[in-house]
Amino acid sequence: MSQRFGRLDPYSVLREALGSLLAHPLRSALTGLSVTFGAAVLYILLSYATGLPETTGDLLRSMGSKEFIAEPRRSRGGGGSRGGRSIRIRYADLATLRDACPSVGGLAPAYRPGRGGPVFSSDRSWPWALVTGVGFEYREVTDLRISLGRWFTKEEELGASELAVVSMPLVDGMFSGRSPLGETIDSNGRRFQIIGAFESKASFAYSLMVPYPTAMEMGADGGRNVSHLAFAPRRPTLAREAIDEMRQALGTLYSFDPTDLRAIDIKENTSFVAQVEGVSLGLEALVLTIAVLALILGCLGAANVVGIAVNERTAELGLRKALGATAGRIRAEVLSETLLLCILGGVLGVGIGSAAVALLGPLHFTDQAALEPRVDGALLGLSFVILMVTATLSGFPAANRASRLDPVQALRDD
Repeated sequence: MSQRFGRLDPYSVLREALGSLLAHPLRSALTGLSVTFGAAVLYILLSYATGLPETTGDLLRSMGSKEFIAEPRRSRGGGGSRGGRSIRIRYADLATLRDACPSVGGLAPAYRPGRGGPVFSSDRSWPWALVTGVGFEYREVTDLRISLGRWFTKEEELGASELAVVSMPLVDGMFSGRSPLGETIDSNGRRFQIIGAFESKASFAYSLMVPYPTAMEMGADGGRNVSHLAFAPRRPTLAREAIDEMRQALGTLYSFDPTDLRAIDIKENTSFVAQVEGVSLGLEALVLTIAVLALILGCLGAANVVGIAVNERTAELGLRKALGATAGRIRAEVLSETLLLCILGGVLGVGIGSAAVALLGPLHFTDQAALEPRVDGALLGLSFVILMVTATLSGFPAANRASRLDPVQALRDD
C-alpha cells in the first residue's frame, strides 16, 4: 500500500487525480465550466480579432484610395501668403502625366465651365445645378455608382456628344418619379439627352456630368485648363507611390516645388488608413488581452475550487500520508487535478468557440468588405502555454499546502 501511494509516476498520478475529479462530478463540471467559458471567448475573439487590422485597412482603401482628387492651387512664393503664382493643369498635358506616373492606373480630367445655374426639362425647371465635363475614365476612377441607365462611351466622349448623366437628387426633383432616360435637359443654352443617373455623395448634390470635349465648348477658356484631376493607383498598395509621382510630375511640368503641398491639393486618405490600421492593431491587442484575462480568471477559479476541495479532504490526505504517500506525490496529484480541469475545460471551450464561429461566419461590414474568421495557430499555441502556466501557478498553493499536512494533526482534526 505504501508503495502504491509513494511512487511518483505520471500514469498513477493522473489516474488518482482523475478518480478524485470523477468522485465529485457536479463540482468538477461546474469548476471546469469557468475555464470552458474563458476558452470559448478566447477562441471567438481570436478568430475575428486576428484579421481586424487588415480588413479595416482594406475597407478604408476601397472607400478612398480609388478617388484621389488633385486640384491646382497657388504655389509657395517668397512674398508670404500673397506670394507665388496660380497653378494651371493643362488638358493637353494628360498624356505626359500618364507617362510620368507608372503607378497611376486611371487618370480622368474634370472641367466646370461655370458656377452652375438653372436647368430645364420638358415640363419643369430647377433653380440650380452644376455642369461638369469629365473624361470617360472618371466613372471607374472615382467608383461612381450608376443607378439608372449607363455611362457614356469613349467614342461618345471623343465625338463631343451632347449626352448627360445626372445625379439622383436632380432626377427626384425634376422628373416626379418617372424615368429620366431619354428625356432632355437644358443648361447654359445647351440641350443634353439623359442616358443615366448616378448616386451623388458630393457637396454638389444637384449636378450633371457630360463628356469633357462637350463641356469645353461651354466655358470661356475652352476647357484648356482642367478644374481637377481624378486618378487611381494601379493597386491599393501603390497609393502612396501614385500620389508622390503625381506631385513630382506636376511640379516638373509646371515649374514648382513638388514638396509644396499648397500648389496642388491632393485629397487622399493613405495617412488616415495607416492611422486606423495602427488603432486596429491596438484594438486587436486589447481584445486578445481581455480574452486571455478571461481564460486566466477561469483557471484561477478552478484552482480556488481545488483549494476548497483540499480543505474538505484533509483527513483523506492525512491518511494517505500515514500510509506512505510522499509530499511530492500529494503535490503532484493536486496539481494534476487543477491541470486536468483547466485542460479539459479549455478543450471543450475551443470546441464550443469553433462551433460558434462556424455559426456566425464572416462579419460583413459592406457588400465588398467582410471580416473573415481565422485562427492564428501561433497565438492559439501561446494561449495553451498561458493556460498551462496559469493552471500550474494557481494550483501550486493548494498543492503545496496539501503536501505539508501533518498526518497525525489531520486525522485528529477530523
